[in-house]
Amino acid sequence: MSLPLALAQGTVVGGHYVVGPLINSGGFGAIYRGSDTSENNRPCAIKETYDITPMARRQGLMEASVLFTVRSKHLPEVYDAFESNGRFYLVMQLIEGKNLLELLRSRVLGGRVGEQEPHQASNGPCSEQEVVNWLLPIMDVLHELHSRRPAIIHRDIKPGNIILTPAQTTVLVDFGLTKLYHPDEETQTLVKAVSAGFSPLEQYTGKTGPQSDIYSMAATMYLLLTNRLPPPAINRSFQDHLIPPRQLNPALSQSLENVLLKALAVRAEDRFANMADFASAIRDPQFATAHSDKTLVAPAWPAGSQSSQQPLKLPAPPQAQVAKPQPAQAGQRGSQHQVQQPQRQGQPPQWPRTPQPQGRAPQAIPQGQKMQPPQAAYIPQVAPSAFGQGCLWGIIQGVLSALLILFYPREEYFYLAILMGFMFYVFSGFITTHRGGRSLRGAWSGLWAGVTSTITFWCVLLVGLVIQWAQHLRGSMEPGAPARIWQEIFPEFLKRQTQASTSGQQGASPLLLFVVGGLIISFVLGWIGGMLGRSQFKARWARLHPQQP
Repeated sequence: MSLPLALAQGTVVGGHYVVGPLINSGGFGAIYRGSDTSENNRPCAIKETYDITPMARRQGLMEASVLFTVRSKHLPEVYDAFESNGRFYLVMQLIEGKNLLELLRSRVLGGRVGEQEPHQASNGPCSEQEVVNWLLPIMDVLHELHSRRPAIIHRDIKPGNIILTPAQTTVLVDFGLTKLYHPDEETQTLVKAVSAGFSPLEQYTGKTGPQSDIYSMAATMYLLLTNRLPPPAINRSFQDHLIPPRQLNPALSQSLENVLLKALAVRAEDRFANMADFASAIRDPQFATAHSDKTLVAPAWPAGSQSSQQPLKLPAPPQAQVAKPQPAQAGQRGSQHQVQQPQRQGQPPQWPRTPQPQGRAPQAIPQGQKMQPPQAAYIPQVAPSAFGQGCLWGIIQGVLSALLILFYPREEYFYLAILMGFMFYVFSGFITTHRGGRSLRGAWSGLWAGVTSTITFWCVLLVGLVIQWAQHLRGSMEPGAPARIWQEIFPEFLKRQTQASTSGQQGASPLLLFVVGGLIISFVLGWIGGMLGRSQFKARWARLHPQQP
């Protein structure tokens, strides 16, 4: 499917916006340079969205209203929002400069972004001082957005959406995936667009929150400092191959590595509680130390790396002007959308800081020594898969049930085998969720256990009966002996079930009812086991991390 044609230069939209050169385009829309003839040909950026469905229109208006809400030099100003020619348009301040992805590409050999290998460089493409100066102001603005009720989540933070102006000011752009988050409600968005490497695990399911922006911001810092793209979060949830930043850039300080690894935790609850804590941990490493309880094993780094011993000069939190929210209305001119004067001055929160001893630099880590600062990387435990656990316990249960019937071919033992199967379904669901995950994963594990145990039971039972039949048949050559012996060894209660299923009676046979009912019961019992495992995981987490929410 081809993309819509770009607008020709000189096209007028909205009555007085003249379209200029194309800046960027994609599957959802395009961005053009433009000028506003009603404001003395003021330069502007014209964002065109191809989709004008009600949901897309609401998303575009939300992006406009968010940018109306907070007045900051680190966010673009919105001039207008309207529909024209079957498209939705957002007219914004034109930010001159280069985005951080372009800057990174200009600094790496051959423009190969995200491919740095461990232990092959003495420093990264961007220095620690540069990255924190660029991104800390953005983090302060994001904390202001997250602190609102409802909270405003960006959900698409990455180097390509952060522009560095000639004045060395960073501006966060593209709020097209913005979401309103209610802490007291388990909201889920229908827009599940992800950026591999930058989107957290919860964004793959749509259930994002303020800590999702923490992950994306940390992934952005990780790439800029190391030229290595973090593995996709969905892959890390199965097996984590995230390389510690100092293996890619030995010039980084140990404290910043600790902060990044915590912010890049796969599970949202293992990251910083909010963006303010994340920023405070960067500004003051001792803040991070006070908010952690894990053990870090520090690898040996090349001798002679002195840059990590130099203290950083960190920028102070910027003053953000906050205006009252005004909804963007289609078809109105930019002057009508201007916020005349901020109603109040928003002060970023003051975070606790521990004074640093004057004249003392952090001590270098001796070769091979283990250090145990409380701030440490989260090492995720891979949750067992529903399919794997279901098949495993289903096979065990099927084999045990078949052996029980073979050795005790009476009807009461058949029902005992069924009861044993129920216990295995619950246990399978419990094992699947006791390390984390939703209880529904336990239900699917129970279902797979039911399917696998049913198939395994009949296969093992028939093999065992054939073996018994061959042993009884040995030495008996009279006519009709094979059929007679088979009738003798085949359990009577199973014989009644098979006869009912082949007798042509109306309705479902008892055997079919047993199978279908058993699968439904296995799903329900697996769900119960999943809830038990989930409860145990929460209790264990609360016991080990009492200070974390």
